[in-house]
Amino acid sequence: MVPVLGPRQLGVGVAGGCEGAIHAARCYLESMPEDHIMVKLDFSNAFNCLHRHDMLLSVQRNLPDIYAYCYAAYAHPTQLFHGQYSIMSEEGPQQGDPIGPLLFSMTIEPLLTSLTSCLTLGYLDDLTIGDRQHTVAADVQRVKEIGENMGLTLNVGKCELFCHPNTSITDPLLLSFTRRNLKDASLLGAPLFIGPELDDAWSTRLADLRRAVERLSLLGAQDALVLLRASFSAPRVQHLMRCSPSVDHPALSEFDRILRSAICKITNCDLSENQWLQAGLPIRDGGLGIRRVSSLALPAFLASAAGSLSLQDAILAQADTKPDSYFALYLPRWEAAVGGPPPDRPLSGKQSFWDRPGVLSDKATVESNLSTEHGKASFLAASAPHSGDWLLSLPITACGLRLEDDAVRTAVALRLGVSLCVPHICHCGAQVDAFGVHSLICKHAAGRISRHQAINDVIARAFVTADIPVSKEPTGLSIKDNKRPDGLTLLPWREGKPLAWDVTVICPLAQSYVTKYPTPGAAAELAASRKSDKYANLPNSYLFEPIALENLGAINESATSLISELGRKISVKSNDSRESIFLFQRLSVTLQRFNSILLRESFVVEDPNK
Repeated sequence: MVPVLGPRQLGVGVAGGCEGAIHAARCYLESMPEDHIMVKLDFSNAFNCLHRHDMLLSVQRNLPDIYAYCYAAYAHPTQLFHGQYSIMSEEGPQQGDPIGPLLFSMTIEPLLTSLTSCLTLGYLDDLTIGDRQHTVAADVQRVKEIGENMGLTLNVGKCELFCHPNTSITDPLLLSFTRRNLKDASLLGAPLFIGPELDDAWSTRLADLRRAVERLSLLGAQDALVLLRASFSAPRVQHLMRCSPSVDHPALSEFDRILRSAICKITNCDLSENQWLQAGLPIRDGGLGIRRVSSLALPAFLASAAGSLSLQDAILAQADTKPDSYFALYLPRWEAAVGGPPPDRPLSGKQSFWDRPGVLSDKATVESNLSTEHGKASFLAASAPHSGDWLLSLPITACGLRLEDDAVRTAVALRLGVSLCVPHICHCGAQVDAFGVHSLICKHAAGRISRHQAINDVIARAFVTADIPVSKEPTGLSIKDNKRPDGLTLLPWREGKPLAWDVTVICPLAQSYVTKYPTPGAAAELAASRKSDKYANLPNSYLFEPIALENLGAINESATSLISELGRKISVKSNDSRESIFLFQRLSVTLQRFNSILLRESFVVEDPNK
C-alpha cells in the first residue's frame, strides 16, 4: 500500500513518516514565498464518523484480498453494550482494530490525490496543505465538500493557518481558521522552530518529569529505576529531540539536573560530576542507561533529519524549497565534535551512528577523570559484558528477579564507584573501607557459601529446564584427588560426554587484582583458569567447564558460551528466544543481591540492651 498512499498519506506503512512530515513542513515554511500560506486541517471525531460504505468500496478497489474479512466486520452495524444500554456502531473502523488506520487512509486517499497544492501531506486524519492562497482555498473547499460526503466534518475551530505577517487573507473559509505566526508552527506534536511553542513544549516535559520523580519515590528502588530509564527520562522527550531544534535549549540542562536528582533519590547515592557522567552512559559502556538529554539532542535531530531526507524530497517534489537550516547548522557542529564528516553517503538514519562518537568521548572523559586504582577497576568491571544485565531485568518476585532497595543501592554504588558505607572494622577484625571491598572478599562471611549455592542452583535448574538431568556435587569423578565439582549432567552434553561444572566468584576490586588486569573481565578469566587447573585430573570421559563470575557481573568467555547454549536449548522447549537473556539476568540479579548481603554481614551490630 505504500506506493498507493505515499508520499501524501504518511500514517500507514511509511517508515519515518511522522518525522519526515515534520521536517518537510519546516523546510516549506522556511522557504515559503510571501504569497503562499500553509493550513492544518482538523476533522471532528474523524475515525468514528467515516462512512463504512466508502470504506468497504476502498478496500474492494485497493485490497480485494481482505475484502471478505472487512465485509464480515463492517457490512452490518455492531451492537455495543454499556451496562444496561446498547449502542449501534454504524460508522468508522472499530476502535482497537489493527487495520483501522489502513482502512481510514485508503478511504481518504482519493481526496488527498485530488488536491493540487504543492505541499499536501496527511498523517491519518491530520492534513496539511501549502501553496498560493487561492490554490489552498480551493483545496480546503474540496476537502470540506468531499469530506462531508464521506462523513467527515471540518472542525474549523481547531484548523490553523500560517502565513507571513503582511499577507492578507481574503477567502471566507480561511478567515475562520486560527491565524498563527510562522515561528509558532507545530505539527504532529513537535514545534517546528525555536520560540515560545518550543519553550512551552519543554516546560510541559519538565513538569511531567518532576511529577513522575515525586511518584517514583513511592515505589521500590528497582521498579523506579526501570521506569525512569525506560519511560520517564530520554524516551519521554525522544520525539521532541528528533523533530524539534532543541540542541541549545536551556531546558535540556534542567531536565538532566532533575534526572540526576532522581537517580540520587532512588538509589540513595550521592553522585559526583564524573559519576553522573558515567551514569548517563549506555549500560554496555558501564553506565546506568539513563541518558543525558543534553548529549542526545544533537544526534537525535541529525538522525531524524538525515534518515528522512529522501521522504522529504518526495513530499516537497512540487515545492521550491531550501534545505533545512537547522540541519545545515547542526551538521558542522557534529563534524567538529567527531573530527570529520560522516563517512556514510547517503547519511545514516540510525541514531546510534550519530550518537556513538559522543558516547565514546564521554566514556574517555570518565576514564581520564578516574584518579584511583579502585575507580579505574570499578569502571572496567562495569564495562564488561553482562555486568549490567541486572539493570535490564524486570523486578518479578515470582521469578527471583526482585532486588531490595539496599541491594539496588549497593549495585549502583559498586558500578559507579560511589562510597558504600562508613569505614569500619569487619567482624573478622579487618578494616573495611568506604567502598566495602573487604566485605566482598572476607573468607569468614557466611554469605559466600549461600551465594555459591544460589548461583549453582540457577545453573542446575537451567539444565533441568532444558530437559537435561543433573547431579549436584557428584562423588567419584576423580579417583586421584576425589574432588567434587558443583554439578554434572547425567546425559551427554557434547561429543558423547557429560559436562561437569564448578562455580566461583572473584572480586575484581580486590587490591591484588586492580593493577594487574587492566581489561574488562580479566579477573573472571583468571578465576576460570584456576578452576581448570584444579580439575585438570578429571578423566577425559568428562567435559569440564569453569563458571567464573565477577562481583559486578562479568562472566568468563567459555562460561558465557555455555550459558548462551543452555538458553538456546531452553528456547527450543519454551518457544521463547529470550531464554538466554533471562538466564544471564537471573545470574546477575543473584550476584547483586548477595553483594548487599555480604556488605551487611561485615558490620558488627552492638546489642542495644547491653
